[in-house]
Amino acid sequence: MRRSLEQRLDQMSVRMDQRELKAGDANLTYGTLVPKAPAPEGGYPLIVGLHYGTTQEPGLSPYFGLGYVGQLVFPALESLNAVIVAPDAPEFSWAHPDSEAAVLAVVAQVKKDHPINEKHTLVTGFSMGGSGAWYLGATHPEIFRAAIPMAALPITTAVRTRAEAQAARKALDSGTDWATPLLRMPLYVIHSRADETVPIEPLEQAVQTLKGRGADITTAFIDDVPHHLVPGFVDALSDAAPWIRGVWER
Repeated sequence: MRRSLEQRLDQMSVRMDQRELKAGDANLTYGTLVPKAPAPEGGYPLIVGLHYGTTQEPGLSPYFGLGYVGQLVFPALESLNAVIVAPDAPEFSWAHPDSEAAVLAVVAQVKKDHPINEKHTLVTGFSMGGSGAWYLGATHPEIFRAAIPMAALPITTAVRTRAEAQAARKALDSGTDWATPLLRMPLYVIHSRADETVPIEPLEQAVQTLKGRGADITTAFIDDVPHHLVPGFVDALSDAAPWIRGVWER
């Protein structure tokens, strides 16, 4: 007999919550995975997991992000005993000002609700969420101590339209100014050589640009995992745990 969802949740190391937040005129939804173990001295680590995009109609369902972190972030980084936060993007990109504001509002609320260690924070994401990890790592080093983008090219400027997003991608090929905001952020970049949606060659070029500018960047390139096989990235993200701890203890 299959175990009920309630039984499975009871055996997990975290409590899962679905939350709503009013921020200005926006009604935001987000999920949290909070360790059942007491917070360590100094508070829990905080991991923000940014979900990938969807082409399904009518678009994102509430708590879409919670499904994403349950699929990848939690199984990979459970050992860090962190509060994992899964906001839902209100726009097509995490680099859109409304999406950025949503993340900041959710993070502020989570810090009110739970004891958080400000020095042990991480933003990570996959595909659209990976671009968001690049972006929020570039723009909010006061909040995030490290960033792990997966299956995504860098973006370091806000975008309000898809045309602006396309222009931001093209900027990677025209100079190195785009890299400047990332020089303050420890980066661990995960990508698959078998990614057919975001080919690895432009990402490798961007990494070389960042290294040439002196960025603190580590790469983990994996084989044989196509873009849409999200659980195939669990091992690679799990392997980043010692690096995350090292950054947090600096």
